[in-house]
Amino acid sequence: MTLTLPGLSDCGRSLKIKIMDKLEKIIINNRNSFDNLEPNDEHLERLEARLNNFNKNNNYSFAYFLKAASVTILIAISSLFIYNNLKPGNTKTLSNISPEYHDVETYYLAQVNSKIKQINNINFQDNNSQKELLKKEFTGLNSIYINLQKELKTNPNDKRVINAIINNYQMKIDILSNILDFLNTI
Repeated sequence: MTLTLPGLSDCGRSLKIKIMDKLEKIIINNRNSFDNLEPNDEHLERLEARLNNFNKNNNYSFAYFLKAASVTILIAISSLFIYNNLKPGNTKTLSNISPEYHDVETYYLAQVNSKIKQINNINFQDNNSQKELLKKEFTGLNSIYINLQKELKTNPNDKRVINAIINNYQMKIDILSNILDFLNTI
């Protein structure tokens, strides 16, 4: 216990020393009274049980942290994989393979887009049924093209995949030309 008064710092120290000296004398004079008392057996058993539980909990917490770390790493790796494979602009096209294929793809895309514009300019007699039929046909061709793009991404130098993409473009152009011819005869 420290008792200090403002302006009396030397007196405060001497008071502290006096109190400590008195306390020390009390402890020395009554040492036998302090030494003969021990805590009861239940107290030691409770202390020992708490220490054992503390050690067990530490093992579980370390195992818990290992599990949490492994789950976190797994989530991070899978997130990176998904981000790299599904981000926009990550599709592989013929243009990514070589400049020659870029020219081929540009030509076929221009042809397909031109045919689609021509079809959109035609007035349909029965708008709903004819337009729905055309959408279904074109959706089927696009789903094939998307699958081919995925295949091209995994096998970028496979000539069979490249030829299949070119054939898909040619098929689109042929189908769109046939649709245009049919619509022009109506």
